[in-house]
Amino acid sequence: MSRLTGKSKVTLGIPTLEDVERVAATIRPSDRRDMEGLHPGMSIRDIIMRDVEYSRVVYGLYMGGDIHAVFGVVPLAPGKGVPWLTAATAVDLNPLPFARISRRMLDMVQKCFPVLDTWVCAENRVSVNWHRWCGFEFAENRVLVGRDEYFRAVRRIEIINMEDR
Repeated sequence: MSRLTGKSKVTLGIPTLEDVERVAATIRPSDRRDMEGLHPGMSIRDIIMRDVEYSRVVYGLYMGGDIHAVFGVVPLAPGKGVPWLTAATAVDLNPLPFARISRRMLDMVQKCFPVLDTWVCAENRVSVNWHRWCGFEFAENRVLVGRDEYFRAVRRIEIINMEDR
C-alpha cells in the first residue's frame, strides 16, 4: 500500500473481493440511497462489482489497515472518465483524513483522465460538498435520472492547474 503523502493516515491499495464486500455491507446511507435510486432491484454488492469490472483503475482507501472506501474511474472516451467512490459508514465518523487526500487522489488519476465527468445526486449533500471541495464544476440545471435529480459535474485538469498557480 502507499500513502499519497507522508502525513496521510489514509493509504491506497488494490482492494480484494473481501474488501469490496466489506464496504458493500457497511455502506454509508447516502451512498446506498444514490445506488438504489439509480439501479432499482440490484444489490449494492452487484452495483459496486459492476463499477469495479468496468473501471480502468480501482483503489481501496484504508485507514489503520481497514478498508473504508473503494474508488475507481470508468473510461468514457479517450482522456475522459467517470469517477465513482463508495464509502463505508466509518468515513462519516472521521471524514477529515479522506477529505484531505481527495484532491491529490483525483490529481493522480487525472494523469490518465484529464477530464472527469459524472452525475451527482442533488439531494446527497455529502456527495455535492465532496465534489465541490475536489474542484468539480456543476451545471446549473438538474436532470432526472432514475428516481432523483442530478447535477452534471466536471473536473478538468486545466482548471485545477490554474488554481495551483
